[in-house]
Amino acid sequence: MFLLKNVGGKIDIYHDGNLLIKGIAPVVNIDDIQIRPLLETAGKDIFTCEDAKRGLKLQLAFNKKDDVIYLEVEAYVENGSFAPNGGITLEVEDILNFKESMAVNLFKDWWTRPCFVRDFRRIPKKTQALNWTDGSNYYSILTVCSGNCKTDLEGADNKLRFSISTCDTGHNHYKTFSFILGAGDDPFSIQEDMAAAAFDSLNVQGKVREKRHYPEVFKYFGWCSWDAFYHEVNEKGIIDKAEEFKKKGFPVRWFIIDDGWSETKDNKLMSFDEDKDKFPHGFKWLMSKLKDGYGLSWIGVWQAFEGYWIGINPESNLCKEYSHNLYKTKKGALMPYPDEEKAFGFWNAWHSSLREKGVDFVKVDNQSSFKYFIKDNMDICTSSASEHAALEASVGLNFDGTIINCMGMGPEDMWNRPYTALNRNSDDFFPKTENSFREHALENAYNSYITGNIFWGDWDMFWTEHPQSVNNAVLRALSGGPVYVSDEVGKTDASILWPLIFSDGEVLRCDRPGMPTVDCLYKNPQEEGVPLKVWNKSGQFGVIGSFNINKTGKMVYGIVRPSDVYGIKGDKFILYEYFSKKVTMLDKDEDMDISLPEDAVRLYIVSPVNNGFAAIGNIDKYISPGVIKHISISEDEINIWARDAGNFGFVSFKEPVKIAIDGVKSSFNKKDGDLYMVDCGSNRNSQINIYFK
Repeated sequence: MFLLKNVGGKIDIYHDGNLLIKGIAPVVNIDDIQIRPLLETAGKDIFTCEDAKRGLKLQLAFNKKDDVIYLEVEAYVENGSFAPNGGITLEVEDILNFKESMAVNLFKDWWTRPCFVRDFRRIPKKTQALNWTDGSNYYSILTVCSGNCKTDLEGADNKLRFSISTCDTGHNHYKTFSFILGAGDDPFSIQEDMAAAAFDSLNVQGKVREKRHYPEVFKYFGWCSWDAFYHEVNEKGIIDKAEEFKKKGFPVRWFIIDDGWSETKDNKLMSFDEDKDKFPHGFKWLMSKLKDGYGLSWIGVWQAFEGYWIGINPESNLCKEYSHNLYKTKKGALMPYPDEEKAFGFWNAWHSSLREKGVDFVKVDNQSSFKYFIKDNMDICTSSASEHAALEASVGLNFDGTIINCMGMGPEDMWNRPYTALNRNSDDFFPKTENSFREHALENAYNSYITGNIFWGDWDMFWTEHPQSVNNAVLRALSGGPVYVSDEVGKTDASILWPLIFSDGEVLRCDRPGMPTVDCLYKNPQEEGVPLKVWNKSGQFGVIGSFNINKTGKMVYGIVRPSDVYGIKGDKFILYEYFSKKVTMLDKDEDMDISLPEDAVRLYIVSPVNNGFAAIGNIDKYISPGVIKHISISEDEINIWARDAGNFGFVSFKEPVKIAIDGVKSSFNKKDGDLYMVDCGSNRNSQINIYFK
């Protein structure tokens, strides 16, 4: 539990009787004046201060719920206005017993990545989350965008600083929930509790991931035009790619037509229509051809949050027709109006036009660039909330809520999406940048520790003809999110993709977003000699991926154990490694040494042992137990119902006397380590009966 004390006008935070955070003090920036007031205790966990000369009133109100505490800040000033950036800051003198940490910061305005420090004063600017340990317990600070402000963290002037900003001039009133602090002995439940507390108690839009509906589209495999064509995307190229998939017999189910399809001028949107030079037959014809001729079920298109990269062209008919729905900034940029009703008119007109042409969903990019359009015009949080509410209302009406939110990892976006489920979780996949997988894997795994409790993560597209195609495929299998590629025409290697999907193109998805294992949560696998390990679940089974992403390419060493999978149930487990097909039995907390050479990947299935039996599943699939629908285990018989069971593996300490597939006796083979294999053929659904008497 948390306890707050006012010590000399500054706040100390205790957890379970121990001093945790020392000396929280406000700094108020009004116009060009800085005020450092001392706080007074005004009630239980409420602290205030006043400055008569400026007419300043500031209140910090802490709310506690079990091992989570969050702060509401409210402030007024009569004479002057708060500075646009850091109008109020909170400075922290010390965090006690701060040993290891992983901060997540905006290294670009729209993408976050982890930063590993042993001194909280060194965390970078625009940090959105700070996670640390004292060696026994785990702690986390998560900043929030709510009310009319957002909060960032940074280390500065030998302190930790919370910077509370509207990003707008002329504001004399702040009201915001600033941050959430969680503590406990389980780093994963902390994040779950903090996200739940935010959406249950704070004045923000949105909901936790479990309450967001995962779109049907993204349960299946797809393709995106971006890395295949970039801005030169065109009708012929898209049809050629569909023809390639058809000839190869690979069940792709959806396409995204990425940036480059719109009618634009000077990097600004001219109309809702497609570029007629690139798409001479028009979208309606193309959508019909792709669906009727090539078996695609869904087709999406790219859009930008502001209309296009620099907004909407003032010379366009679009500008004239929808002038009531557009906003002109002080710098002259035009964009959808940051008002829910007005912006909805714009988005609904565009989306209904696309829907009539056969478009099924959208990818909306450039979201966190919105701050550069709106700064010094409106406060960042209210305006962004209105824009997201309008966009999502239109997406809900026209596309059943199916959208990929992209370039939107700023807090004004993360906290203000009411219900959509998918968020791009990292910077781009760069197929032509050497060793780019190392950074891509790092960002996705560690970002997901924070974002994965709010959204399902899109870990981006990849290429199958690529030096690290297998690494990329395994990473996507662990992601729990969409799986899609951006191969050029003629360059899809289906052998890389079949382990990811069922025969109808549905992805063998894990149950939740992949996250780093607890033993590498505060380690930098790019710099230290340890592997990146990512865990997930598939029903009662665990999955652990281990990657060498060391920048120097040296051998890395670590351990793997069943308890790497958070919350897995059981006492004894079989670890089955996909590539080597080796089997190891371990107790839950027993570990096994592993070593990985440069750019190597290992993939472990963690299967609980029950009555001397452990299922592995279809060993030709990365998430092999994903094919299992139900298992019934008794002393003398095992019954398994599976989908695309294929080459089915299991471990048994007793040798079966008979195996039947759909009632027909089948041969089986025993491999090393009590591993048995039985060929279930190509049946869509199979019943496997294993008899011991």
